[in-house]
Amino acid sequence: MVSRRRFVKLSAVAAAIPLFSQVNLVSSASAAAMAKVPTDDPAAVALKYVEVATTATRTDKMGVAGSEQICGNCRFYKDSETPEWGGCTLFQNRLVAKEGWCVGWVPTA
Repeated sequence: MVSRRRFVKLSAVAAAIPLFSQVNLVSSASAAAMAKVPTDDPAAVALKYVEVATTATRTDKMGVAGSEQICGNCRFYKDSETPEWGGCTLFQNRLVAKEGWCVGWVPTA
């Protein structure tokens, strides 16, 4: 038979296990988010992602000249701790070059 004190201790440990696994999932997700998108990644190839926008053939889009389209002024770009790189929601928040470009570019609101 389990005493009440032992039951309470075991319950507290059992309740804490999901919390630790969630912390681990968050740190894994943030580690994945901090990875740079390789240009040979299937999603990058599909979206014609380049790290230097001037190497891409860009056309006027949504009233913005092609020469002015870079990841840094795209709706999907989020600044990061590194000034040259930021997260992109099109690439599951992995890092893209601020001066990069892809066909998914949409101007910020």
